[in-house]
Amino acid sequence: MTDDKLLLIESIPSIKLGFTQMDQDDVNVINIYIDDNVDRLPDLSSSLVGQIKQNEKSKQLEFDLTDLVPKKLGDFFIMCAKEYAAAHPLSSTIRKNIGPKEEYRISKMWSVHSYAGDYNPMHEHGTASGRGVSMIVFLKVPPQIEELEKNYLLANNTGGNTNLQHGNSGATDGLTQFIWDMNSMYDAPRFQHPTYAHVYPQVGKVCVFPIWLHHQVSPFFGEGERRTMSCNIDIINHV
Repeated sequence: MTDDKLLLIESIPSIKLGFTQMDQDDVNVINIYIDDNVDRLPDLSSSLVGQIKQNEKSKQLEFDLTDLVPKKLGDFFIMCAKEYAAAHPLSSTIRKNIGPKEEYRISKMWSVHSYAGDYNPMHEHGTASGRGVSMIVFLKVPPQIEELEKNYLLANNTGGNTNLQHGNSGATDGLTQFIWDMNSMYDAPRFQHPTYAHVYPQVGKVCVFPIWLHHQVSPFFGEGERRTMSCNIDIINHV
């Protein structure tokens, strides 16, 4: 072994998250599409779990999948979904059982317009087949949320408090948190790793994850709109 160490440590992942970045021009196109069609697109707030209602501009708008911008977005998201699926190769036996051919179909696409006090409780997404991938794209991020990552990195570099859960007031405001299991603070000495992850919003950041993965968004406070869009992609297997 190298470095006088006896053990070679291997990490076995519990979850894989995919990330990519849209450029500002693409983000602008999406925001213009939303702003130009805000009176035409249906508000899904009554049917979604998100508690997006604190401001008269708080909304959850369903995109029209026949419009040009959602169509082009759909092509991009399907490419992301295929790359995510490729990172989870299936055995020939499983493929034979569920069907060797895969069809990727956009299930739903919508935007979330959050203001001070709005939040999304823990939830999961769904598709008709039960197999699929979801995306979150950050379109607008208020400065008080953007600063949280800088503050976290600064504290980490200077040996400060970097625990997002305790003793760091406001450190999770407006962040997206993914949760795939439950554990406690007493599990760390027993070598159990965290079963949650926070994602810091950045304009243009795209996060790709499986539909079953529970996630939530904490409320934030202060001025500004936290705008995201989401997409569910159904992966349909057949012969």
